[in-house]
Amino acid sequence: MAGQNHNEETQKDITNNGIEPVNQNEDENNSEEYDTLDSTLDELNTALDFLEQKNDNIHVQLQELLQSNIEIRQELQKEKTDTSANN
Repeated sequence: MAGQNHNEETQKDITNNGIEPVNQNEDENNSEEYDTLDSTLDELNTALDFLEQKNDNIHVQLQELLQSNIEIRQELQKEKTDTSANN
């Protein structure tokens, strides 16, 4: 009858608070799942950091290219103006 009392107490726990007690196996499985999820999130974070750095590098290169194009355009415009003034 001791087993029946335990079942009744467990049933009371479930009905009283709506939360079913967790057994040790479920707890260990959840812990393993959390560890796996944590590891996966760390890998994703590392990949995102790499992509962010690559994006930053591309942005710097594009800014340098833009500045170079502006300077070349200004030089060409100046040469064109100088040539027109000399003729």
